[in-house]
Formats: sequence, C-alpha cells, structure tokens
Amino acid sequence: MALPASSPAASFDEAVLRLARNDPSLTNLNLSDEHVGPEEASALAAALRTNTYLSTIIFSYREKGRIGDEGATALAAALRHNSSLTVLALLGWNGIGAAGATALAAALQHNTALTRLDLFNNEIGTEGTTAIANALRHNETVTEVNLASCNIAAQGAMALASALPDNVTLEVLCLDGNPIADEGVTALADALRGNAALNRLNMNYINFGGEGAKALADALRENTALRILSLEKNDSLGRDAVVEISSALRHNSTLSMLCLDSSGLDDKGATALAYVLRHNSTLTDLTLRNNEIGAHGAKAIGHALPHNSKLELLDLSNNNAGSEGAAALVDGLRENATLMVLELGDNHIDDDEEFLFHEIDQLLSINDSEPPPLAFMVKKSVYPTINKIPDSVMPSVLARVGQLPARFSLTTTYRIVKEMNWLKET
Repeated sequence: MALPASSPAASFDEAVLRLARNDPSLTNLNLSDEHVGPEEASALAAALRTNTYLSTIIFSYREKGRIGDEGATALAAALRHNSSLTVLALLGWNGIGAAGATALAAALQHNTALTRLDLFNNEIGTEGTTAIANALRHNETVTEVNLASCNIAAQGAMALASALPDNVTLEVLCLDGNPIADEGVTALADALRGNAALNRLNMNYINFGGEGAKALADALRENTALRILSLEKNDSLGRDAVVEISSALRHNSTLSMLCLDSSGLDDKGATALAYVLRHNSTLTDLTLRNNEIGAHGAKAIGHALPHNSKLELLDLSNNNAGSEGAAALVDGLRENATLMVLELGDNHIDDDEEFLFHEIDQLLSINDSEPPPLAFMVKKSVYPTINKIPDSVMPSVLARVGQLPARFSLTTTYRIVKEMNWLKET
C-alpha cells in the first residue's frame, strides 16, 4: 500500500535506516505486510526516538508477526522522546495486553504530539483500559482512541467515563465489541452530560439494553457536543429502548448521525423515530437496517419525510416494509428535498412493484443536484460497492474508522466519502 507524502520503503530494514537518518520523505509507515515482531518493533522504536518527520505508523497483524507487550513497551518509550508522530495504529491481534497498554498510557502523559491511538483487537482488558483512562485525564493532544474488541468489561468503561470530565480534547471514542453492558453504558452516559469535547461515540455490539439506553437518552437531552452515535448490533435494545432514545432526540440539537442497525427495532420504535424526523433539524444520517420494521413503521417514516429538511441518508434495508411501506416512502420522498441515499433492499417488496425503485432513483437524483464523488443509485437487492479506498488516504481513514472490510454497502460507501471530505477540511 502506498503511503501519502512519502517515498515507500522497500523493506522493513530500509525503513528503519531511513528513520534513523531522519529522512524527511518518510512521513507515513504502513508495516501491515511486514513480519514485525518484538525485536523489529524495538529497532523501529530506537530510530523513532530522534526522528522528526514520521507522522503515521500502522501495524496490522496478518499472521506474520506480533509486536506483543515487549514491542508496545519499546514504542511507548520512544513516544516519550518523539515529537512528530501523530497517528499510532497497532491494529488486529498484535498481541498487546495490559502491560503494553499500561506502557503506552504512561507515555501519553509525557507525549504532546500523538493525536490518534488505535489498539483495535488487542487484549488490553480492564487493567490496560484503566491505565489509558488515567492518562487521558492529563493528556491534552489525543483526539481519537479506538479500543474496539479489546476485551474491556464494565469496569474499564467506568474508568474511561471517570476520565471524560477531566479531558477536554478527546473527540472520538470507539468501544465496539466490548462486553461493557448496561453498567458501562450508564457510566459513559453520565459522563456525557458534562462533556463538551466528545463528538463521536461508537458502542456497537456491546450487549446493553434498556437500563443503559435510558441513561443514554437522559444524557442526549443535555449533551451539546455529540454528533455521531453508533449502537448497531445490540439486539437486546428492543422497541422500548429505541422509543426512549427517540424521545430524547426531540430535545437534542447536535446529533447528526444515528445508527441502530440490528437493535430489535419494530413498528413502534420506527413510529417514534418518525415523530423525531418531523421535528429534528440536525439528523442527517439514520441507519435502521436489519430490524423488524413493517409496513406501519415504514409508512410513518414516509409520512414524516415531507416535514424533514435535513436527512440525507436513510437505510431501511433488510426489514419488512413490503410494497405498501415502500409506496409510502415514495410518496414522502416526492415532497422531500434533502434525502440523497435510500436503501430498501430485502424488504419483501413484490416483483410487480419494481417501478417503485425507478421512481425512488429519479426522486433521489433530483435531490442530489450536486452529486458527491461517487454515483449513488438505489437497487432492489444489489448495492453499489467499492473495492478499495484510495491509497493516498488509507492511513488517515484507518486511523479514523478502524479496519475496513474489502467491500462496502452503499451506506458505508457514502459515509466513507463523508469521512474523506471531512478529512480534507481538517
């Protein structure tokens, strides 16, 4: 993979030599395809101590080597002296545990350059997370932390929550795939009430339900910073929890993206969200795929579309809207001027209602008078996909949204484009 604004190194050894020589052309280093174990990581760390040009390092374990706690500790020691590195991504089973995370946390209390730390899919556990949380109390430069699939339990989430009131710089926190449950979500929700920095929170498949949802809803009524909230694949949420969150959104004026994929949402929950769409003026992206929304819920959303002037993306794929629900969405779309992406695949729509998709396509094209970089089209079951993100922005996108799959749905593609546009602005 090519590295932006850099001359790529032919090998790991060459990369270390160039770092030691402080080569100004080597600013981004992706070692995902290299065999990098503890010894190699230590050699890299030694060169990193005095380097003043490297800004991004990405390690992604692909069955060739793991840096482990020893390698992470060496890199942490280098961070105490380095003043150029802004992105450190140690992704995907690099064998980093509590000891490595604790060393990195200690470095964060001295380093003033790093802005993004990504430890996706490492076993840092509650102990490692608590150490990072303590570091965040004092660090004033890190804006993004990805701790997805790091074996973090409720106590780890509570430690992070206790650090949020003291931290004024963290903007993005990803906790996907950690069993923090209701207790952890409740603690984080309570912290959100007084936090004015965090604008993106990912808590996908973390096994929480009604208790956590109520706390989160209460926080959304008061929070004025959060823009993106992703809660997908929390099957135990259910209708009542979604209704609670929907009620809170009537009073929230900052959230722009909400993902409730696979949340046990039914017609009652969809109807509650439809009411929100009639009155909310900030939500631009709403993902409700893989739920149990029938014709009644789809009709409620369709009836709300004429009253909404903000929503750009609506994903209702893999529900049970049927032809009746799809027709109501078309009726609503006729009087809506902002929606640009609508997914309705796998909704049990009759074959003889194929014309509905053509009409949706036409209506969306009218709304999309200034097309985004990719051409979006709505089809019945086959969505446009993208095989590859441009190499020039992959390190930044990886650091922002974590490891991405090789192929993407229409919704994911749209969001990646928005991420790219956001990156260009920052």
